Amino acid sequence: MRIQQGFTLIEIVVAVSLLALLGVLGYRGLEATTRQAARLGEQAARWQEIDLVLARIAGDVRQAVVLPGIDSWRQTRQPAELSLNSIADDGAALRRSTYRWQEQQLELLAWPAVDAAAPGPGRRLLDGVAGLELASLDAGNQWREAWPPTAGAGLPRALRLRLTLAEGGVIERIFDVAAAD
Repeated sequence: MRIQQGFTLIEIVVAVSLLALLGVLGYRGLEATTRQAARLGEQAARWQEIDLVLARIAGDVRQAVVLPGIDSWRQTRQPAELSLNSIADDGAALRRSTYRWQEQQLELLAWPAVDAAAPGPGRRLLDGVAGLELASLDAGNQWREAWPPTAGAGLPRALRLRLTLAEGGVIERIFDVAAAD
């Protein structure tokens, strides 16, 4: 009887097949993990962009001021638009800004001066916005979709912003107006 020294062809084919199967499974797992990591990175970037836009709006609303003879706060429903005068970030100057929603995006218009007739070119702040609803809280604690309710009404007590995202979901924030009567 002869002593076998090595593997038979069938044993080698089975071993190579198992190794190939493990390689394919490992590759598929790595590919799925890479795709998931890329998707999570995109979502994180999207939420960071939304957070920065809301922080910008919050800063302008908190620093809103009334200027005699100039519309200090104007809010409309159709199109959804908010115009306000606020103190600039450096605290030394005033600025006029308009946030408006149109064509699935939120954009910012900035006036060169608070009493200028027209704003500069619009700047895109956020894409993929399916809807924007604004409401202002009056002195009687009633939410109003348009502001001012009457001439000379001053600033609202708070601003409620509902942002409907194109990918689904609604974000609602309420911002305090520090200089409100």
